[in-house]
Amino acid sequence: MDAPQSYTYMLAKDLLEEKVHVINKRYPFFVAGVDGKDQDAIVAILSDIYGADTLISVMTGDGKAYQINLGMVFLEGENNTLGFAPEKNLTDHKRFDFSDLEEILIRLRGEGGCEWDRAQTHESIRINLIEEAYELVEAIDLANKAMLLEETGDVLLQAVFHTQIAKESGEFNYSDMLSAVCKKLIDRHTHIFGTNHANNAEEALNFWTEAKKKEKKYLSSADAMDRVPKNLPALLYAEKIQKIAKKVNFDFPNAKECYAKVLEELDEFNGAVSDENRVEEAGDILFSVVNLLRFYKIEPEMALADANRKFFKRFDKVEQIVTSRGKKMEECTLDELDEIWNSDEVRSAK
Repeated sequence: MDAPQSYTYMLAKDLLEEKVHVINKRYPFFVAGVDGKDQDAIVAILSDIYGADTLISVMTGDGKAYQINLGMVFLEGENNTLGFAPEKNLTDHKRFDFSDLEEILIRLRGEGGCEWDRAQTHESIRINLIEEAYELVEAIDLANKAMLLEETGDVLLQAVFHTQIAKESGEFNYSDMLSAVCKKLIDRHTHIFGTNHANNAEEALNFWTEAKKKEKKYLSSADAMDRVPKNLPALLYAEKIQKIAKKVNFDFPNAKECYAKVLEELDEFNGAVSDENRVEEAGDILFSVVNLLRFYKIEPEMALADANRKFFKRFDKVEQIVTSRGKKMEECTLDELDEIWNSDEVRSAK
């Protein structure tokens, strides 16, 4: 990296007043007018950007100068200045920001970069985003903070990867991508950035939906349904198109009638006259169950995922018990397995 040709200078009071801190670490940075009373707040902000163990220059108000780690600064008096030299290599960074991620992707995709990264296209990595999204959901379900941190970054990486590919082909760039998402957030939160007023989360969602409808210029409710991504998981897709139908009152009046529809579909499945008819009725059962769960504000995709996890944990426990008795699963009768399955030891399996 060539030596920087400019620097950034900021007063401590301005740094403290800013809500968002964007500092280009590729240039020298000086923050002046640091008083002892503001030191802790200033150091906290800069440590988040540079890392507490970053070596900095300190010029005190009375003309003294020394170097020390940012996290060890102790100042007295007024008009002290803290100076940060740019780190020469990415590998020297103590902390990273979005611009670093962008630079890394440029390096990986550029001449002399990683052969695998250079070979990827929008199409070749599209499944990665789905996998990373599901891993993030799992981290949330497990309330695993370390996993949540990692998987949130992995999802962001996929978005940046696609943006870098788009930039190289002239589709759009990082500024376009960030501008589009910021504009969407502003335009759809009319109760925050506009004249509408929301008293609760439901009203806020309604304003978002109305703003989205104007933005997308839906020709009809069917048009809105048609624009729901077809590659969504089937349960999630069913829930989304049902919600669109509900907005024009094409819905059951209450959960009781919805439950009756589930029973009706079960009877029709039981009376199916052919394999083809049975497949059709099976789909109707699932669709009607999604309808029922929606009335109780239960997300069917998440509910089934929880049921899958519960089944696996209990099945695993049953197999452990069977093995501890010197047998194999296939050697047990269904009654034996059912008895173990319903035991307190298995039912409490976590």
